[in-house]
Amino acid sequence: MKRGLYRAEAVVLNSLDYSESDRILTFYTLEHGKIRGIAKGARRSKKRFVGNLDPTSHINLIFFHSEKSELMRVEEAHLIDGFNNLKVDIDKLSQACYLIELVSEMTREGQAAPQVLHLLVNFLKMLDDGGEDCLLRFFEIRLLAILGYLPHLSGCVTCRQPLSADSKAYFSSEKGGAVCKKCSFGAGSVIPISLGTAGFLSMAAKFDTAKLGRLKPNAVFLEESERILYDFIKHQIGKELKTKKFLDKMRNASL
Repeated sequence: MKRGLYRAEAVVLNSLDYSESDRILTFYTLEHGKIRGIAKGARRSKKRFVGNLDPTSHINLIFFHSEKSELMRVEEAHLIDGFNNLKVDIDKLSQACYLIELVSEMTREGQAAPQVLHLLVNFLKMLDDGGEDCLLRFFEIRLLAILGYLPHLSGCVTCRQPLSADSKAYFSSEKGGAVCKKCSFGAGSVIPISLGTAGFLSMAAKFDTAKLGRLKPNAVFLEESERILYDFIKHQIGKELKTKKFLDKMRNASL
């Protein structure tokens, strides 16, 4: 990126207080992928940035890149959608924060992938409109597909034979997909997976986002897909996600 002033459509992924008046921010932009910037005076501003730089906010961003710093200088931020319903629902806000942490951890700075921004905005909007918990699973599989990490689910990733309904099947994050019973030995830690879950995930990875509401996953899918996808995500990024731990604590507290 050359020195100069830029405009970008973005979602705020993270915001950290810096010094007495500034904020360090991470954005996912349509035009430039993930970028980091500093908003001078943002903590004291009563007009310029109020409500526009909160995580999950969908904004039009104006920033300056100087080539002398890894941080862009945030000049202006105009709100497109603040997803205000999320702010009054701790469950939905926590789920939204999981989506933005997932995008932040799964992407690298400066590598543009416009589909990621579109996916994130669409799912934040669906959560804001009261979408079901299964949206998280759909988001995970769609993000993995866009970024080139889609696990192999149409057959055994090792021997390439179709999975059989008469035999147990498993999922291996180490191998990158489903494995048959025979190939599960030596495949590292494996998780049982039903053919229905494997097929449903394969379909969800390709389904039109606007039509995802038509998919009606059962309890088996919800349980298996959460275990499988999060184990795979952890394997890819090499660590736990803070927001996932928080979601699990909230769920356990409600039982």
